[in-house]
Amino acid sequence: MAYKSIFYYQSADYICILKIKGYKFMKKILSSILVCGTLLYAGSFSKGLELLGEGKEVKAYETFFTAAKAGNIDAQMFLGQMHLDGIGTEVDHQKAFFWLSKAANSDDVEAQYLLGFMYENGLKVKVDIKRATQLYKKAAKKGDILSQYSLAIIYKEGKGEVKKDIKEAFKWLNMVQSARDKVELVASS
Repeated sequence: MAYKSIFYYQSADYICILKIKGYKFMKKILSSILVCGTLLYAGSFSKGLELLGEGKEVKAYETFFTAAKAGNIDAQMFLGQMHLDGIGTEVDHQKAFFWLSKAANSDDVEAQYLLGFMYENGLKVKVDIKRATQLYKKAAKKGDILSQYSLAIIYKEGKGEVKKDIKEAFKWLNMVQSARDKVELVASS
């Protein structure tokens, strides 16, 4: 069979071959490119984690940046956190906010917590406890312990425009305790 063109890409982890017969298969081609791109950038994200584990923070940053630009949500979260903490790059709250917002809008729990932290502490943005609470609640309802604990403190103290509510504080603190108990059960088995 004769093909009009062939797209071929090989990385250490993946081989992607697209055989293109004609223009009427454009939808199929675009879907294939999306699948190949997802696999390639998933590999890129894994490589970033590997580099980070080896202490090669600058190279990890570059790898996460490539994957984040391609839409990898996990890489967006890591890139935001790296900018927030100055890992592999300078501390840059504006870039942290950008990447964490992208990941949080895609329902990444860690990004929702970190973005809430930025709002609670006025990092790049004006302190907005109400917005921080909204973000913490999104993540907390999905089981994020740090978000649950942050909510417990906010309600215990009555921070910003969020009124003191001991009952609500205990609700979130009990979730933290329940999650901690599950971790202890797993660790002891």
